[in-house]
Amino acid sequence: MFLTPTAVFGQEEGLTPTEKCRLITAADLSDAKAPGFGKYTMTTQEVVSTPRLDLKSNPIAKTYRTVLRQEIAEGPNYAGHYRVAFWGCGASCAIFAVVNLKTGRVITAREFATVLGTHLTADDFLPGTKSNGWGFRFKIDSSLLVILGAPDEDESKAGAYYFVLQGEKLRLIHATHVNKNCENVKP
Repeated sequence: MFLTPTAVFGQEEGLTPTEKCRLITAADLSDAKAPGFGKYTMTTQEVVSTPRLDLKSNPIAKTYRTVLRQEIAEGPNYAGHYRVAFWGCGASCAIFAVVNLKTGRVITAREFATVLGTHLTADDFLPGTKSNGWGFRFKIDSSLLVILGAPDEDESKAGAYYFVLQGEKLRLIHATHVNKNCENVKP
């Protein structure tokens, strides 16, 4: 599933200076203190032949069981035997969860459930990841998950959020907030 921020579509032509200022680029998300995928490597990658969804493991599992079952059928894409799943919840909005393909347990972040990417133009941020969505960066051999955009559609908190999967929980370990002052930019 590939989600595209609807307000931008990768085109900056014809935008006012204020609109251009609001765009979030890879440079805006750059942070020397941010953790890297290599620090959280996984040594084993396991194939689960018939993953099953545990509908009782998380309230989101029952509500979104169809999309989660479709996702887990694709196999692991994160941290060895897990699947990062995300799906649309409106224009430039995505809901996400991580599924343990061995147990079927659904894991969600405590900090936020959705992410908005209306002003996100950072496709080149953290290259080399296997994610196929604008707001998610992850690798099968790492337990680091990076989520880009505005959590719970709050654009004042836009940035990059770094989670580590530990003990069947997503733990927020770092956040890089985008601080732009576009009010003083002339239209």
